[in-house]
Amino acid sequence: MIIERYLFKELAGTLFAVTSVLFLIFVSSWFARLLGQVAAGSVQVDVIFLLLSLKSVDALMILLPLSFYLAVLLAFGRLYKDSEMTAMLACGVSLARITKLVFWVGLGFAVIVAAVSFYYGPWAKTERYKLQEKMSSASGLEAISAGQFRELGDGDVVFYAERLADDGKRMENIFIQGIRQGNLNLVVAAHGSQISGPQGGRYLLLENGHRYEGVPGEADFRIIKFAQHKVLVQQPEAVFQVDITSAIPTEVLWQSGKPHELAELQWRASMPLSAVLLALLAVFLSRTNPRQGRYAKFFLGILVYVVYSNLLGVAKSWVERGKIEPWLGVWWVHLLLLVVIVVLMIQHAGGLKVLFGRMPERQGKLDETA
Repeated sequence: MIIERYLFKELAGTLFAVTSVLFLIFVSSWFARLLGQVAAGSVQVDVIFLLLSLKSVDALMILLPLSFYLAVLLAFGRLYKDSEMTAMLACGVSLARITKLVFWVGLGFAVIVAAVSFYYGPWAKTERYKLQEKMSSASGLEAISAGQFRELGDGDVVFYAERLADDGKRMENIFIQGIRQGNLNLVVAAHGSQISGPQGGRYLLLENGHRYEGVPGEADFRIIKFAQHKVLVQQPEAVFQVDITSAIPTEVLWQSGKPHELAELQWRASMPLSAVLLALLAVFLSRTNPRQGRYAKFFLGILVYVVYSNLLGVAKSWVERGKIEPWLGVWWVHLLLLVVIVVLMIQHAGGLKVLFGRMPERQGKLDETA
């Protein structure tokens, strides 16, 4: 049990470090992207952290299996570099015992990945799409800042308010520029506020202003003075419907026979399965001698993961397009990885005896001289 506790502590510490680094890299890159969208006016400031949180939950479905794979690869790479693994094998701690520990830890970790993949990930996507749909259908006036020009709609309308009241709703010294039937229109008003229409639409009520239509100097140029003027800024909101496969609840996918939904279900099931398979692969892939260094097999491990993940993506696409039968689906990719793991087992420690049998007597001697 001492060996198991030591190895578990080594794995847990490395897993925490790797997950933290990958998560921070993802969060920082996505946060920078959201800041750019805030500056462009497509995302409101008050929802930026909510969007970031929902996206982070969704990303954990991919980050967690990768983190566990890299943690096993790095942890065992250090053990081989410092000759600790050689010492354990020489003292009678078989590779079977070590591999079983990684296998059972991987199964426990796969439960966490499955929870994210089957439930929390789709839920986070659904909430994020609802929020994005709400923001895309909004007029953008909620995020108005005093003294800043802002593009509305598809960028064909420019809005400016010099000052905002303390409640953030009533605006002063308003300027609006837009194009109507090919003509440039300008509206200036002393005050303005948002109101709701009878059918659920939203209007901007302007007070004490002027409207300029046409081209100055031409006969059809008009200047209209008004006491009140309503401008439609948002149509009634449509009911949001989840039509994106990745956001469909898992229980709905179970009952579906559509190829693209079956592909999504298999993709979600692949995440916890890949966490176990990649961890077993890392146990054998990390085997080095002290002269090679801790990161000798690291880049090879990254290459294997890239090939494996790309094959999963290709297989998922084939299922969606109906090029392969759903019963084959993405499972052939996992089977291919399992074959690679068995080959490494045979090469290093006598095949499946690593998991279900004892180590050959010669293994300790081989690892001791490695």
